Amino acid sequence: MKNYYKIIESEMLRVNELILLHLRSEEKLVEVVSKYLVNSGGKRVRPALTLLCAGLFGYKGESHTKLAAAVEFIHAATLLHDDVVDDSSMRRFQATANTVWGNKTSILVGDFLFSQSFKMMVDAGSIEALSRLSAASAIIAEGEVVQLVRLSEKRMLSIQEYEKIIHSKTAELFSAACEVGGIIALQDQEVNKKLCEFGVKLGAVFQIIDDTLDYFGKQGEIGKNIGDDFYEGKITLPIILLYKAATIEERKFLDDAFFLDERTEVSFDQVCQALEKYNIKHEIINYTTKLTAEGFSLLEQIPGDKLYINSLKELLHHAASRAN
Repeated sequence: MKNYYKIIESEMLRVNELILLHLRSEEKLVEVVSKYLVNSGGKRVRPALTLLCAGLFGYKGESHTKLAAAVEFIHAATLLHDDVVDDSSMRRFQATANTVWGNKTSILVGDFLFSQSFKMMVDAGSIEALSRLSAASAIIAEGEVVQLVRLSEKRMLSIQEYEKIIHSKTAELFSAACEVGGIIALQDQEVNKKLCEFGVKLGAVFQIIDDTLDYFGKQGEIGKNIGDDFYEGKITLPIILLYKAATIEERKFLDDAFFLDERTEVSFDQVCQALEKYNIKHEIINYTTKLTAEGFSLLEQIPGDKLYINSLKELLHHAASRAN
């Protein structure tokens, strides 16, 4: 267990118990597919955020564990749906559920997990927390649609467009996971706003590093296939920064590589060489270092137990350092 989980170890065990309880189904296939994904080695970062942010203020009770489990179920449901949309074949070092059981099963089990998440939200007994997480679920779904539309447009994105997409599809759930911790601990609007903003910074760093590892990671170390984003034609921050630095001729190559109907291993290798040529990884590290500093600054403005503050800082630092 990571150091930043130590102070919530017993609570995380309770979250895992709740997860297993709500995975039960009379239909065996639903239970099998759900457990396959939920127990496949995920780091439980999002539910940990809810527990840590509630613990910041000395929260005593059970509602934060129910909300944390609900957060993990929302995340798991979106993964099942995303893998179908992206036609992904590997996640967390194993075949995706859609590869094993097919798209229809993955979508329907994802719906099951969403419904179970809302049961736990209601169980937690906080209308404000329920409202925040249900709003986040809608934003995540909308973000996936936006990404799909941008993909169909076959054009280069601006940094602002990219930031908006990753805010919706990734950072929003990080943000909501943090904020409901403060909500259940009865913190005021100003404190919850800072928790929300911290979650946005952490979620953005997390997604940007994931997108970077798709080009700079090593097969067998990141839990999925290298180059998935490229072969899907997704425009992510490494490519946006590369396009900005590239010559006219290189931009023409990138347009052809990303916007023609078929992408090849040769093209992928050439893109990777261009990323190395312009030292794009260094630019991304500078970009995420700024976000990390902003996240640290937000945490310093939040009153609460310093042990929990330090755990949140360590979690953010770990997320940013994965590309080093």
